[in-house]
Amino acid sequence: MQTMKAAIYQGVRQICIEERPIPTPGVKDVLVQVKRAGICATDMTAFQYNGDLVAIYPRAEFGHEMVGVVVEAGAEVQSIEAGNRVFVNPLLHRSLGATERGGAFSEYILVENAQLDHNLFLLPDHVSFDEAVVIEPFSVGIHGKNLPGAKAGSHVVIYGAGAIGLCTLAALTGSGVEKCVIVDLDDHRLRLAEEMGGVPFNPALGDLGEFLTAHFGQSNNCVGKTVPDVDIFIDCAGASSIPEQFLNLAKAGAKLSVVAVYKKPVEVALGNVMWSEATIMGSFMYNSEDIKEAIRYLDERSTNIGKIVTHRFPHNQIVDAFETACDPSRAVKVVIDYDLK
Repeated sequence: MQTMKAAIYQGVRQICIEERPIPTPGVKDVLVQVKRAGICATDMTAFQYNGDLVAIYPRAEFGHEMVGVVVEAGAEVQSIEAGNRVFVNPLLHRSLGATERGGAFSEYILVENAQLDHNLFLLPDHVSFDEAVVIEPFSVGIHGKNLPGAKAGSHVVIYGAGAIGLCTLAALTGSGVEKCVIVDLDDHRLRLAEEMGGVPFNPALGDLGEFLTAHFGQSNNCVGKTVPDVDIFIDCAGASSIPEQFLNLAKAGAKLSVVAVYKKPVEVALGNVMWSEATIMGSFMYNSEDIKEAIRYLDERSTNIGKIVTHRFPHNQIVDAFETACDPSRAVKVVIDYDLK
């Protein structure tokens, strides 16, 4: 029996590397050797607090941001073969879908019922694994900008300059949206946002409404209140004050795309929704078209999203990688590089 090294979640701040059997693909399945894996906020939640909160349980393989190379394809798999460089869609890589966690932090992963452009996506030849490792969070950002219809000429504000906020900024840049304002309290992340083409704003240093009016100009809500001329707000921060602040700043027809995960209820004055004919919409993960859009932007080199990767660690230093990822003053996106030794 052939084995692989797999990072196993044991509990809060406990990850160990074990030898586990390499999965055996069936006739409809594909075995992928993982080459790069990103550490996500859900992984960090399990590491710092409690895996039960994000369905990562003790003794489980985990991780869901991954790219790699096909090492074996079942006899009935079409259009995918050994040697293909691929992105694995973690929502659909197993027959039970999102109810089972992926194993991006294991050397190999089984993709059940493998289908091209469904749960496996080919990488362009000149897009490296180092670049492609961001496809999963990039797709989240793309979905968050596509739902409210952001396009060239839109005036857009992003709350949060973490990995998803910066991926959303890159998604907007890739689709031709310029001069997006990105709001955060961390000056380190705001500097990175500025390097990526965003207009940074720290709300600790001034009034957001005044800043947005100076940047985008002014408009009105349905009853004539003067507000900033912002078409779309995208919430990648999850701060409880954001929905109400959006409604206070919303012009007629403004939209709020909620990408962030809220763990507690938030009060919203529905009267303010009416005064602006505002729309608040949830943005859940991504779909196949979002993934293909992310790959296209990487292929065209239309964004500099690679800047979000701040640290890389070998697989055998995964605990150090998690400790680094959990320090927002140092890290944005931390990657496990299986080629590092």
